[in-house]
Amino acid sequence: MSGFSAEWLGLREPFDAAARAPSLVADLTTHLERSSDRAPLEILDLGAGAGSNFRHLAPLIGGLQRWRLADNDPKLLDAALAATDSWARARGADARRARNTLSVGAGDLVCHIETGLVDLADLTAVELPVNGLVTAAALLDLVSQDWLETLAQRCRAVGAATAFALTYDGRTTVEPAEPEDALVLSLFNRHQRLDKGFGPALGPGAAGAAEAAFEAHGYELRAATSDWVIGPKEPAMQLALLDGWLGAALEIAPENRPTLASWHERRRAHVLAGRAALRVGHVDLVGWL
Repeated sequence: MSGFSAEWLGLREPFDAAARAPSLVADLTTHLERSSDRAPLEILDLGAGAGSNFRHLAPLIGGLQRWRLADNDPKLLDAALAATDSWARARGADARRARNTLSVGAGDLVCHIETGLVDLADLTAVELPVNGLVTAAALLDLVSQDWLETLAQRCRAVGAATAFALTYDGRTTVEPAEPEDALVLSLFNRHQRLDKGFGPALGPGAAGAAEAAFEAHGYELRAATSDWVIGPKEPAMQLALLDGWLGAALEIAPENRPTLASWHERRRAHVLAGRAALRVGHVDLVGWL
């Protein structure tokens, strides 16, 4: 799996939180409450990164929870516990950390979190929670069709509900327009389909593939868009995206470097002048049996 820095994950976290579809979490929570046997809800977070998925979902789900944050980067997992410890204390919660675990208690939310260093490319090595919840954020567009099919099959086998957030779907708009925007975004979307450690990535087709895979295994699904909306007063996020788009486009079409570099310079000028706005399309998906 391609790595992401804690700095990038921290930069995108507020945009992720603002983009997520609250109606889907409400639907999921209703299902979980109906199916609860009062034992702690077991939750597996695949590709947990720096823990933003936990920090968003845990308070909304509430009750007794046991989370496993699974990733292949020990530095990110350590950052996840550190950031969540600070987040909990800022909310006035009781937080107690011991090595790779963290316990959080606040009102109607009691959570035990444990991190696990795993090779996510090999799903057979990952234990899924029986009758629990399997979740991930910004992961499905990185995986292959075979990986996704295996995940759907294994979730079905253990009776797990699912919540997959912020799956990139290729819908992007940029303002003001530049002539090369379509070219750059097309090259970026081609790059998104390269192998990210799981086989040929689904890229912008991931949301549709996920719906088909889980429906084929009997899941009742809810989907909604969860787009990033990045305005003129948010230059750091815009500049990070422009750099990422440029890097991906150059990997696909290095012969176009002069054209791409010129586009990048003009787009940066729009951002720094406070006249740029971006919208990046994502899809949220929840499901249960």
